[in-house]
Amino acid sequence: MRLISSVSLTEENMGKLRELCPGIEIVQVRSLSEPDDKAEVLLTYGWDVKKETLDLFPNLRWLQSLSAGVDMLPLKAIAEKGIRLANVQGAHKIQMSEHVIWSMLMLLRQGAVFVHQQDHKSFSAKPKIDEMYGKTVCIVGAGTIGREIALKCSAFGMKVIGVSREGKQSDVFSRSYQVEKMAEALGQSDLVVVVLPLTDQTKGFVNRDFIGMMKEGTMLINVARGPVADEEALIEGLQNGRIKAAALDVFVQEPLPEDSPLWSMENVLITPHIGGRTIQASERMWEVFQENLRNYPDFCRMKGLIDLEEGY
Repeated sequence: MRLISSVSLTEENMGKLRELCPGIEIVQVRSLSEPDDKAEVLLTYGWDVKKETLDLFPNLRWLQSLSAGVDMLPLKAIAEKGIRLANVQGAHKIQMSEHVIWSMLMLLRQGAVFVHQQDHKSFSAKPKIDEMYGKTVCIVGAGTIGREIALKCSAFGMKVIGVSREGKQSDVFSRSYQVEKMAEALGQSDLVVVVLPLTDQTKGFVNRDFIGMMKEGTMLINVARGPVADEEALIEGLQNGRIKAAALDVFVQEPLPEDSPLWSMENVLITPHIGGRTIQASERMWEVFQENLRNYPDFCRMKGLIDLEEGY
């Protein structure tokens, strides 16, 4: 079996792969530009795979992405060629849920204000500080990451409700709502966390209608993908007070353009798409890939297999 990797592998990494799969041939490349008719497995972060890339590997059976989202990949072409696609399901839930909790605390406890005061040597306790305890949070997207966020929010004494396509009840949510009944969920929530995958159906999901369903003064956190939110509607909601404050880790255009109004808004916390990045994250991603390699070609036992029609 030949594995092509556009992900940088250490000698230790490759040694572990050879232990798991004796006889494996590992080819590490800087770019996916050379044809290889013997390649069976492709390891990538996903950003370097285009429709024409797949033509270089006519015998590819499995594409393993180390990213949580797969929206950047040519899903239709992957399906047409009969290639199975997997992400690193579960590998991002710890760091992304911690990022959400940190974002909540920064917004509620006026973290940015106190950083500013420290920069100006101002010792003022005037900013109003709020609590997570007792708040209702709505998590839009009840996948692996959404459920982990729910668990952490519950530990802080929050009431946690969820919104998903099916609205399946879960022990991590006090109640789950279908998208069709989302207005009821948003209307009772103090904070809303968006953690949806980016698909044709979710592009622009957080729009004026969505924001209009939220009660006045709701705080919004987006750790999904930038295009899930209509940024014009988001800015409008922040300006008119429907959204009290927002923590945004993802944007339609990244890096966020210098002329974006979001930069100068005092009620916005901006981070540069780092919700999934920690020192420990790569090890968890690596563990998922190793487990999948151990189970290959039994796709039924592999983690994170993507429904190519649904896009997640």
